[in-house]
Parts: sequence; structure tokens; C-alpha cells
Amino acid sequence: MLERAAGARAAKEARGLPTGRPAKLNATTRAGAAQRIKDGAIPEQVAAELGVSRSTLYRELRKHREGATAEPVGQEG
Repeated sequence: MLERAAGARAAKEARGLPTGRPAKLNATTRAGAAQRIKDGAIPEQVAAELGVSRSTLYRELRKHREGATAEPVGQEG
């Protein structure tokens, strides 16, 4: 079973398809949640409305912050 799973994963990677579990929140939802918390919303309420746990919300917000602070590759000047 492990060999079949590894083969399927390798085949998806070779075709350029994503592997693993899909993300719970997309970039737009992360940005909206970050803005709501910045505007004063309680993180527990935002997490409940999005249908995720508080720890998942914080992890996704960290991804949002890291993505916002990363500089574009190849962009100079």
C-alpha cells in the first residue's frame, strides 16, 4: 500500500499537480481574517466563523504575514 501511495504521489508531482491535504483557507480568506482581527475582531470568533480552530487560524495568519513580508524574486529597483 505504501508503494502504491508513493507511486501516485510521484506521478502527481511529475504532472505538476499538488499533493497532500488541501489548505483550509486560501490567500483571500487569510487576508480577510487578518484585516478583521486588525480591526478589532476576536480571533476565536473569526476562527469559528471560518470553520477552523484557533490554532489553524493563527498558523494561517503567520503564513499571511510571511507572504506579505517576502520580497518578489527577480524584482529589483
